Amino acid sequence: MNTSNVTMALWITPIVIQSTIVLVMLHRKLVKVFPVFFFYSVLIPAREILLLLVRNHRALYFRTYWFTEAIVVVLSLGVIYEVVWHLIRPYSFLRRIALRFFWIVAAVALALGLILFLSSSWSGQWDSHFEIIILVERSVRFLQACWLIVLVLLMSRLGLTWQYYAVGIATGFGVFSASALVLLELRAHLQLITNETLALLNSTAYNVAVAIWALYFVPSRPRRVMIESLPNTEIARWNEVLSEYLKK
Repeated sequence: MNTSNVTMALWITPIVIQSTIVLVMLHRKLVKVFPVFFFYSVLIPAREILLLLVRNHRALYFRTYWFTEAIVVVLSLGVIYEVVWHLIRPYSFLRRIALRFFWIVAAVALALGLILFLSSSWSGQWDSHFEIIILVERSVRFLQACWLIVLVLLMSRLGLTWQYYAVGIATGFGVFSASALVLLELRAHLQLITNETLALLNSTAYNVAVAIWALYFVPSRPRRVMIESLPNTEIARWNEVLSEYLKK
């Protein structure tokens, strides 16, 4: 099979699927529920269409990709926050702990990027900006992969099932982020794959993530938005006890 045809198919497929997800979210009035994920789903197809149009102009393609990638990284961080908030919203004590921890980790990631920027020799070129974007992107991908692991480990404890939109969003990002980190390690440090293979497999991983989101948003039977009442679990009892303690 022609590699260029595969690459083009992997490029166009997420555009079509995510555009469909956007329409479904508008139809089901889920924009107010997941506004950050909605804007992410709008931005990515728009960016990919723009990149398709300028793909033969190397310099313009390069700058467009990295400029929009910075925005994508910020939105990805926002999606993590949004998903965490939806899944732990019923647990007041978890909200206090998890959201503070989230912002601490986000601040550390941004601080690392700032340190790298200040320590780099500024020559009026884009190299230092790319380093910052890549560093922050790796931090965000690492957060997303870790969140998927934590989510799987705590699903039964939190009384969650795979029927929630937020779980689907987290799963898609987690699978893609974990794959991206592994592929980057295989290319950058182990030198086991080429740049072309890296790009192809990374695109495939993102297609898998988009397919997961489609399985949650596109079917005619809507998924659950959030936990309406606390389940009878150990963490729910902890929440009740600690909430009473914090009120004193």
